[in-house]
Amino acid sequence: MTPTATRTLWLAAALIACGGPPPPRAAPPGPAACARAADNLVLVLLARLPASDASPTEAADGLRNLIRERCEADGWSAEATRCLIAMKQQADAEPCAALMTPAQQAALVHDQQARGAAPPP
Repeated sequence: MTPTATRTLWLAAALIACGGPPPPRAAPPGPAACARAADNLVLVLLARLPASDASPTEAADGLRNLIRERCEADGWSAEATRCLIAMKQQADAEPCAALMTPAQQAALVHDQQARGAAPPP
């Protein structure tokens, strides 16, 4: 057997013994960034309601889904989604909106108006 063939056999044996390449990394557990951003934005909006008002569950779910869908479809940046996830109050929304492109903002507003949902702050 030639030295090259011997090396090839040893390399093949080593790969087989090691189990081959590692499996692809699994997605991190929990919701994706767009879902977390949508959840937090809706929570901030709901926190503004008077305590005596009943929580508008159906409307909140619709707005949450709309925000998540626009985020995913329009490819909002990681920086924008992190900003929305970190929001604590309505005033925090303006800097987050500045991290979105004008087209992303327009698509969100358009879909909100088309569905009759109130725009986020």
